[in-house]
Amino acid sequence: MKRALLLIVTIILSAVFLIACSSAEENKDDKKESDQKKSAESVEGAEEEDSEQTVKKFPPVPKSFKESAEYDMTGEFAGKEFSQEAKNKLNELPDINKDSSEEEIEAMEQEIFALFKENLSLPNVPIDQWEAMKFTDPNAGGVDLQVKQNYNVAILLDSSGSMGALENGRTRMDLAKEAIQQFVESLPQKANVSLSVYGHVGTGQEKDKEKSCRKVEEVYPLSAYDPAAFTNSLNQFKPAGWTPMAKAVEQVMKDLKEKDGEMNTNIIYLVSDGIETCGGDPVKAMESLGASNLKPVVNIIGYQVDNHGLSQLKEMAKAANGQFVNVQNQQDLKFEFNRTAEMAKVWSEWHEDADAAINSLFNNVQSQLNEWHKTEQEKMNREHKNLQSAVNYLNDQEKIDTDVFLRYDDHYREYFLTVDQEARDLFLELDSLNRDSFLDNWDEITDRFLENVNK
Repeated sequence: MKRALLLIVTIILSAVFLIACSSAEENKDDKKESDQKKSAESVEGAEEEDSEQTVKKFPPVPKSFKESAEYDMTGEFAGKEFSQEAKNKLNELPDINKDSSEEEIEAMEQEIFALFKENLSLPNVPIDQWEAMKFTDPNAGGVDLQVKQNYNVAILLDSSGSMGALENGRTRMDLAKEAIQQFVESLPQKANVSLSVYGHVGTGQEKDKEKSCRKVEEVYPLSAYDPAAFTNSLNQFKPAGWTPMAKAVEQVMKDLKEKDGEMNTNIIYLVSDGIETCGGDPVKAMESLGASNLKPVVNIIGYQVDNHGLSQLKEMAKAANGQFVNVQNQQDLKFEFNRTAEMAKVWSEWHEDADAAINSLFNNVQSQLNEWHKTEQEKMNREHKNLQSAVNYLNDQEKIDTDVFLRYDDHYREYFLTVDQEARDLFLELDSLNRDSFLDNWDEITDRFLENVNK
């Protein structure tokens, strides 16, 4: 009996042990399967993340000259011939072939384009000045032109810390000051000029932000140019703090509020090498300026500005119906200022000689228009040549296959032909408008003069 009972207990314990082992094994298998599943999901997630990191986002390839001029980036190799440096950069790009996704193929096309994108620009010529030539009845003995009484030039200069960056051993600020000094010296004596500075207080540190952001100073109030006083004003400040561009624009509106656009020609220059850093809205401020009774002619100059700043400064110019140009060196900066100086000379001749005035304006517009078209043509040709070289190199290195190569080559060629033709059409349109405006004004002067003579 005892032996039988012992046997039964042994059988039960063995069964319990086997069940426990089986359960443990099943749990172990389940855990292993779960771990494998998690590991697979982790790998898959990492692959997706890597894929997302590989597919970088760049703006689409433009479809018109205007879109190209408003493109939000300037290429790393803009202004340069195709080189080993460019090849090294292309070698870093992922391989693309017919098995790649459409997103990957398109992203690669956009990235290559962005590397070589030139800084194209819309024409910035004073063609609208023809509208300002309004004639009154001629006085005895000649023709009197009804012109605005005052010609005012207001300059807003960025003096934030980044203007201390060096160009050929000199700071951007020193080079900008020199260009501004030469500019105001070349203005006619009748022109008034003012200089306002922002970002010149404090430092770029967070503790000085509030102090730096609330200070915009008109260091040379609007008046005729006085060489000694103006030079002294330029020497008052150095690159220092943050960038309150919005406040600077709002301040110049207050400073010029009595200079109604009906009686004044108000030219406003804003020079900056970066973006608003004080929390203001410079685009909105420019929109208000453009809509004000000042009726300003707004020129925004980006001085060696990066792609982020490029986008904001372009938006500011657009908001004020003004012009934007991104200059790379002091020579370019001087050229932009010189355009306004030449225009001011036209205005100074206005009352003295009607014939001289319209001839001067015609030649001024024609010269700037020819220079614009020549410069843009050089940029477009270089851009196209570099893009062709890039896709040829990638194909030779088997980083893209034949199908992808043909696609890229076709798209870049189509882009080039489009922008080249549209730039040419724009040039011819403005050239024709300039000539027609000259002839119309010449006829009006002649007719009025003959009417007066025959009285």
